Amino acid sequence: MIPQGLKFSFKIFFRKKKNLWQPDVGENHFYLSRSSWSILAICLLKRREVNRNILNVYIPEYFCIDPTLLINQDNINICYYPIDKQFKPDLDRLNLLTQKSKPDIFLVVHYFGKPTIINEIKNLCLKFNSWYVEDATHCLNKDNIIGKQGDFVLFSHYKHLALPNGALMISRSNGPSKIKKEFYENLDINSFLRNEIPKLHLDKRIISNDIFFTLKWFLKKLFLNLIAGSRIFANYNQKKYFEALENDSVLKLGSYKISALSKFLISRNNLVQISNLKKRNFNIFKEILGRKYSPHQNFDLKQNYSSYTPYLFPIEIKDRDELHRLIQKGFPIIRWPIFPKSQKDKSKNYNNLYFVLLNHTISTKYFKKLFGFCSNLQGVKFRRINKIDYSALNDFSNINLLQSSFYTISKAKIENKITQPYQILINDSLVGFFHLLSKKYFNFFSILRINRGPIIFNSVKLNERINIYLKLMEIGNIFKLRFLSIAPEISFNSIESIFLENSRTIKLKLSNWKSLIIDLGKSETELLFGLKPKWRNSLRKSQKQNLKILHTSETSEINTLLKLYIQDQRRDFKKLNPDLLKKMKYYESEQEKLHVFKTFKNGVDIGAILISRQWTNIIYLIGWSSEEGRKLNVNYLLLWEALIYFKSKGIKTFDLGGLIGGNHPIDFFKLGLNGDYYENSGEFIKL
Repeated sequence: MIPQGLKFSFKIFFRKKKNLWQPDVGENHFYLSRSSWSILAICLLKRREVNRNILNVYIPEYFCIDPTLLINQDNINICYYPIDKQFKPDLDRLNLLTQKSKPDIFLVVHYFGKPTIINEIKNLCLKFNSWYVEDATHCLNKDNIIGKQGDFVLFSHYKHLALPNGALMISRSNGPSKIKKEFYENLDINSFLRNEIPKLHLDKRIISNDIFFTLKWFLKKLFLNLIAGSRIFANYNQKKYFEALENDSVLKLGSYKISALSKFLISRNNLVQISNLKKRNFNIFKEILGRKYSPHQNFDLKQNYSSYTPYLFPIEIKDRDELHRLIQKGFPIIRWPIFPKSQKDKSKNYNNLYFVLLNHTISTKYFKKLFGFCSNLQGVKFRRINKIDYSALNDFSNINLLQSSFYTISKAKIENKITQPYQILINDSLVGFFHLLSKKYFNFFSILRINRGPIIFNSVKLNERINIYLKLMEIGNIFKLRFLSIAPEISFNSIESIFLENSRTIKLKLSNWKSLIIDLGKSETELLFGLKPKWRNSLRKSQKQNLKILHTSETSEINTLLKLYIQDQRRDFKKLNPDLLKKMKYYESEQEKLHVFKTFKNGVDIGAILISRQWTNIIYLIGWSSEEGRKLNVNYLLLWEALIYFKSKGIKTFDLGGLIGGNHPIDFFKLGLNGDYYENSGEFIKL
């Protein structure tokens, strides 16, 4: 079944208001029903300022018809400028166009949520005294790029959230034109449009006000929630998708006023959660379609610390029959945009471009069915063994610290638990391992724990991996008073993650583990030039100090580092148990071992880091530096020296030991090494 549009949840009425849309310094916020009205308002404000007969408004040739229905006036000249294959303004052809007509307003689109930075357009706006309009209607929210460039910024909340309508227009004093905040501080946007609209030539059929609009929308959403699972609705919904491929009908824009219900709901949506779900949906569609179709090369989302939130999944499909087959199978594929008549010839350039919807309300049940998973839990077996031989995994998988033998044994000793190693077999063939920690409470019920496991050979196919995870979840059984706590070694953005969610699984409201991994298989030159420039410069500054570095695994040096780390009042030591590290030292082997890299000046320690090795992988645990050490950038030097040392020993990957989130300074230090970002699926309790 093709998923319906944005599904409405009544739970939102009981959520607390979030202050995510507060004006920044120099900003004024104006709410309207749609961004089309925002564009008209900007044109009217500009015309009032310049007091000229004709206003030249530059809009990209790849643009929807809706706003043009409003701004297509006798005194407004719409200039469609060309874009290149990267969906950015074609600067050469644009310069020729501006020689014929000077732009008064220049609109640039962040297509499909991807941020666009074009300094040449800012310079062009300064040259012609034009207003720079940043069309962020495909963007979920503001960030360090989106909403930070234009004189005006446009957002369309109703495109991303289940709302009757709702759009935000922001005026910015920090834009290229330096529009003073006080110019629009007392502007009543509704009164302004009410006075100006009668002077315009507008089609009353598309702007007429429906006083029951919000009530109709609400009742429609209620009805759809009731029938969403029925076969009749499924057939009707699929028919609408087919019709939309051929239909160029224009939607009714309605009143410029935002619905009171929309204003109430906008601030109660969790944009961080919605963003994460849309990114995950993008990757799941990519994985399912990947055998035959890939996202458009300019919009292939790369997961990283601050990756943008995709609006749609752009995909090129040349075969019309294949397009219909995909929709019949259940893919929510649409066309965009509906072009104005004057641009029909340009639309031919995009005839094969379609889009998969990424609505955050798409259910995991839908994805499971679309993927076509074949369950075969009988073929999966877990065999208890005395000790895991990780040497069998050297060429197959990434062994993390929390599944290493010296960590799990130490954890069991510290917390008075039992550790049980297991082999994973599929049809009697070895495919992986995991450690299971267990403890019985009050001689009544047991809590079992799998920490960042299981470790599975990379050669195991996706369907078999899912069978392994589902079989693991059966270890927990509320009827046998066994509760399984698991933080699986599964990416949040993967298909596997959705199979963990079912009626007897609870996802804990804890931050997902995020980190960066550096591939030590690269050459030293590749690693050096792969560093971000600021990080590389800080490293070179430290290297010039000719500091001596000591590499050791002595217990006394580890204890000294722990003591210094604890004493450093800038640190939060709650997440690292020094007793656990000391116990790990006791159970270490050559393949699983703690390493200290330290540096000193005039016989005094000024910096040290602690690295854990687990077979062919290492992880950065803690770092400490004195005030003088920080001035000399010793942590940059120590991490680099550790990296080069372990590379020479044949270590394959270097995990940077977690990211805090929220643009924390420690995160930016680690991000400077330019490792590959990953995010796990979180913590689950299986009842």
